[in-house]
Parts: sequence; C-alpha cells; structure tokens
Amino acid sequence: MSGFQRQTPYWAIPKKISRRKMFPMAGLAAVGAAVPRGTSGASSTPNAPLNRGDRIHLSGEESAAIVQKAASRAAEYLQQYGGCAQCTLAALQDALPFLPNDPGLFRAASCLDGGATPTGLHQCGSFTAAGLAIGYLCGRTRDEIFFGDRTLAHQLLQKVFLQFQQYYGSVLCKDVRGKVNGNCRLTVGRAAQWTAEALLETFTASSSPAPDQKPPSP
Repeated sequence: MSGFQRQTPYWAIPKKISRRKMFPMAGLAAVGAAVPRGTSGASSTPNAPLNRGDRIHLSGEESAAIVQKAASRAAEYLQQYGGCAQCTLAALQDALPFLPNDPGLFRAASCLDGGATPTGLHQCGSFTAAGLAIGYLCGRTRDEIFFGDRTLAHQLLQKVFLQFQQYYGSVLCKDVRGKVNGNCRLTVGRAAQWTAEALLETFTASSSPAPDQKPPSP
C-alpha cells in the first residue's frame, strides 16, 4: 500500500524530552512510518490537513477492505471495552492508513460517549467520533493563529449526518439507541463505515468503496 508520511511538527516537540516520554513518541514515529506514500497534491508540511483535490493512491479492493475493517473493528471494540466515541475513533485510526494513531485524539474522546450527558438527548458518540476524525484530517489548524478553511470538514461530516438521518432519523443518542434496541455495536460499526467511505470517496484515486459493506451482525 502506498501513501505519504506525517511527522510530529518541530514546534510540538519539547526541547528536553524525558526518558518517560520517549517511548510514546517512538510509537508515534512508528505509526508515521506506516502511513501510505503516493499522495498527489498534498502539502509537504508535517501534519498538514488534507485539502480538496489531494489524492491517496489506493485500489478499489484496498478501499473496500478499509471500510470493512473500520466497521467490524468498531463493533469488536465496543463489545470488549465500551465507549462508542473512543471505539469508533480507534477503529478509524486502525483502518485508515492516513489517519495517525494519535493518543491525544483518542484520549480526548473519553467523555463523549452516550451523548456526553446522562440524558441521551445530545448527539451519539459515534457521530461525534466521525467529526473528530474528519476534523483531524482536513480541519482548521492552529499555530499562532487559526489557519485554514473548515468547509471541506463540514461537508464530509454532513455526509455522515445524512446517513444517520436515513437510518435513524436523528443523530441524538436516545433516538439512535431506540432504533437499534440498545445494540450500539450496530451503530458504531455503521458510523465507522460511513466515515471511512466519506473520506475514501474524497481523497482516494480509486473507485468508491462498495456501498453494501455492512458491520457484523450482533
């Protein structure tokens, strides 16, 4: 599989690195080395967001396998660990070769499951995770100023939103849970699938993933 490499930007690395911090950073470097090469049009700036017109060269078979891996792994993680937001995000990090396995991003999703409130009246954690993954890849950045355009990130999340609307009539946790009778394995699998499809359709040079990819049965 070919693609491009992302590295930690120089301004994010402390001048003095303790022995304690060296091991997580080594892990991130290993992840960066596994990111595919062959992206056309992408910025060479480390950790730069993907932009409209950037292309990651994957075959149709590779794209379909990524979609299926994202769906099945999200369901497996939820059954084993719980936490719809983190499980959806972790599955996307595992499946998408161009989404870095950033431990800070994963940790940030810790409290976003179940609508992030006791009421269930706010958005499903798997939908929130879709936004985190999409925003991380093609959202606005920050150095000394806020930089970049949020339009593409909004458009991609809108695609996932429309899928939620079609299947559940809502993105609210309580509504979504009701449609699947509390079986959130189905929800996280679909959310990971739809997010992966939206990203692959936008940034890969191959044909779109097969639309009939489904998460595993409960």
